[in-house]
Amino acid sequence: MDPQKHLKRAAVLLVIILVLYILVSLASYLLSPPKSFPSPYSVTIDNGQSLFSISKELEDDGVIKSRRVFEMLMLTFGNDKTISRGEYYFDKPTGVVSIALRISGRDFGIDRTKVTFPEGFTNRQMSERLGVELHNFDTKLFLDLSKGSEGYLFPDTYHFMPWATPDAVVNTLKKTFDQKTKIFSKDIEDSEHSLKDIIVMASIIEKEANGENDRAVISGILWKRIDKGIPLQVDAPFLYILGKESSELTRNDLAIDSPFNTYKYKGLPPSPIGNPGLASIEAALKPKGSPYLYYLHDSSGAIHYAKTFTEHQSNIRKYLK
Repeated sequence: MDPQKHLKRAAVLLVIILVLYILVSLASYLLSPPKSFPSPYSVTIDNGQSLFSISKELEDDGVIKSRRVFEMLMLTFGNDKTISRGEYYFDKPTGVVSIALRISGRDFGIDRTKVTFPEGFTNRQMSERLGVELHNFDTKLFLDLSKGSEGYLFPDTYHFMPWATPDAVVNTLKKTFDQKTKIFSKDIEDSEHSLKDIIVMASIIEKEANGENDRAVISGILWKRIDKGIPLQVDAPFLYILGKESSELTRNDLAIDSPFNTYKYKGLPPSPIGNPGLASIEAALKPKGSPYLYYLHDSSGAIHYAKTFTEHQSNIRKYLK
């Protein structure tokens, strides 16, 4: 073989190896996490924040070495110039490829928090539970945003991001209410009562009833009392406005001048006294007819019905004295 040609081939091969080495080294440098990576690290991405904005933030924070590489990877993985909102958590130094894959795939790096709201929970009770379960949750803002929505925040088990915002939580609870109550759309449309009255009644039933059968019977009694112009005389609203159970109520409490006082004012309270579940909403829509006009709870929570005021007085002496 011609020695000159051999040298030329060797030189070309050497150049190729050198170029490959440089490219691999450059790629390794750019794709590996920088020494300045602030571990652990979390970044919060706002709704509508641009790819350019977040890439600059990551570069400024020392999380990636090249925002251009990050942007190229994001466009490759996500094919979008915006990034899904939320807080992304990295517990150790992470390469730019993994960061781009996680953000484009909405992998927040932390498990969602399970939060359960029992049926009948008020907005305030919901806010208190969220304040305990979620990270730095603004309970006051939640109450402000949910004002006027008592009864329409569906009680259920949810899985929120630990940093979920009040507006996101309120929207989720309202959306769930709309989705869950769709099964009653026809019943609500055919009802002689407005949706508001149905939910107000359901919120009372939620507090007053103990079992499935009791819900429908109590619903029938309360709607019947309204039709007859008899005050509802239920204690549940006092728990809502005063925080007092039936056993704690005084004569002064029963005489309080409040539209929620169903001893003083006829008809339904002006708004729901909690957030009812599906069973109570169904009971409000489908009351069960009975000969009863009165009922009471004894110390064990059992319900005793009466057809007349005389029978009711007898039950009071028998079960509450």
